[in-house]
Amino acid sequence: MDAEIGKELEATVAARRELGPEHDDELIAGFLQRIEHRLERQTPPPPPPPRHTGPITPLVLGSIGLGIPVTAVALSNAPGIGGEIVAGIAWVAIGIANIAIARWR
Repeated sequence: MDAEIGKELEATVAARRELGPEHDDELIAGFLQRIEHRLERQTPPPPPPPRHTGPITPLVLGSIGLGIPVTAVALSNAPGIGGEIVAGIAWVAIGIANIAIARWR
């Protein structure tokens, strides 16, 4: 037992002898509060979350590589403005995915 905690306990027991058992709840609460405060000062902060490492270039190039055939399919199966809208939505989704990957790292 830590010497400081032992002194705190001895002081609490001595106060209990003087005040009597009707003050047990207050004495115990005060003792526990001092111990909790001491533990809070001693507890180190939690470590930061790990960063995700590794190259990001293959992920970005892979998503762009997948975007090219998606665009080709969208423009060949839906000619006109419909295909262009589908291709645009696909590229916006690819951009959002790449931003999410970059922020996650």
